[in-house]
Amino acid sequence: MSSGFDIEKMLAERPSEARQPGGLLRVGQSIGPWRVIAFLGRGRSSEVYRVVNTRIGGDGALKILADGGMGLRERFLFERELVGSLSIPALPRFFGSGEHEGRPYYVMEHLQPLTLPLEKDEAPRFVAMLARSVAALHEAGFLHRDLKPANVLRRVNGEPVIIDLGLVKRSARDDGAPQSPSELSMIGGKRLGVGTLDFAAPEQLLKGEATEASDVFALGKVLKACCGPRATKAMREVIRRATAEDPSDRYPTAKEFADAVDSGERPRFVSFIAGTGIRKAAVACVALVVFSLSVVLAWRGGKASGREEAGPSNPGTATSMPGPKMPDPKMSVTQMPGESDEDHFRRLLKLALDGGVDASAAVAEAYFNGHGVATNQSEAVEWYRIAADGGHVGSLATLGLCRLRGLGCEKDAGEAASLFLEAANKGHLGSMANLAFCFMHGLGVDRDPEAAFGWAMMAAERGHAAAQTFVGECYLDGRGVAQDRRRADDWLTRAARQGNERAQMLLRTR
Repeated sequence: MSSGFDIEKMLAERPSEARQPGGLLRVGQSIGPWRVIAFLGRGRSSEVYRVVNTRIGGDGALKILADGGMGLRERFLFERELVGSLSIPALPRFFGSGEHEGRPYYVMEHLQPLTLPLEKDEAPRFVAMLARSVAALHEAGFLHRDLKPANVLRRVNGEPVIIDLGLVKRSARDDGAPQSPSELSMIGGKRLGVGTLDFAAPEQLLKGEATEASDVFALGKVLKACCGPRATKAMREVIRRATAEDPSDRYPTAKEFADAVDSGERPRFVSFIAGTGIRKAAVACVALVVFSLSVVLAWRGGKASGREEAGPSNPGTATSMPGPKMPDPKMSVTQMPGESDEDHFRRLLKLALDGGVDASAAVAEAYFNGHGVATNQSEAVEWYRIAADGGHVGSLATLGLCRLRGLGCEKDAGEAASLFLEAANKGHLGSMANLAFCFMHGLGVDRDPEAAFGWAMMAAERGHAAAQTFVGECYLDGRGVAQDRRRADDWLTRAARQGNERAQMLLRTR
């Protein structure tokens, strides 16, 4: 797939600065409570760094303006305000902002890149989620105008997150909402086409005219990139309509595009038989006959050996044998095919109110991430507490993080450490690593590097990558244990093999 060609990047980028590989900040430098630990990359006007909060823990991504020429500073400030003001789950979580040496910056959550193409079954589901997020952006009155795989990242739980909002534009003027710098799309009083050549709609590139249908065009291109060469016939048809040259021939809204993707992904028994051909259909039928025969033989065998259930016998009545038990969709916390986010949340809430512990944890996650319901961190904390009281260890651990960072509740490092300890004693590896962090920095407990090393080692030996990195750093710096470079290398290498970015950075730079 082509890497694309960004028209505005060509117009706005200053060659002398564009070649700088991250020279604004240095590793180890602190900006407020944030310490720089790695350079992540550079865009048309800004640089992005991986940072860690030295006060409360947790990492983030710091984006700082590198080139403010040709109106790019105004665009950066607009993007910062947009991320900080819109409560749309698919936008990055906003952790704060400021200025450093006259350059504005803001800190958002750290996210994972996409690796394309996605797995065959994952691609439609992921793009449908992305499209519904774009629909939420449209409902808030904005057009993205630069949707492409490079501007879509994902959270650890797999949810898509839309980044790089520099080209976002108001589709309607509403009082109190951030106003896009519309003059950036004009040169000499004439409209200027914006976007990335491989993904932007023709009317957007050639005339500077963007509508919701223009973002739908880009979503179709993203779906094609995510599916790769293994796109099904149904997905190819969705892509064809979404990327029609005439906007009126496309899906009119991002939500309708998402519904079409969901419909194309949903399996149908009739189409399966029709599409497999006679030979494959025959194999399927034989497999069904063999399965049925095995069930009958197993039942007869049980009857012959005296294992059948006792009960009244009536020779004139056929004995009914229960078939294999299928999971009840009404009891599952998993989102069902074709189920909307809102319907999924309502079903989860009913299960949780009926006492379902897993459902209570899922409701908490929905409130925290705004999945099917408006984001409400304080409500999420209450549901995490209910799930934790019911024995859900993951919720207990998350409750500790909320207490440590003041998310939806007051900060209380002492209670956070107690919650981590309770979850760690129940075998939760992440809580062991978090408890190690508390002991190392004296958060809610007395500072005790040796105890920190001990808790981290417990999780590291069981394969927890972040804990392995923590242990490696302890050996590297001699904190809580005697300095040992060889063992440091060993633990950092183990973590790096699991994809831990901090371990990979330490191995490269130390």
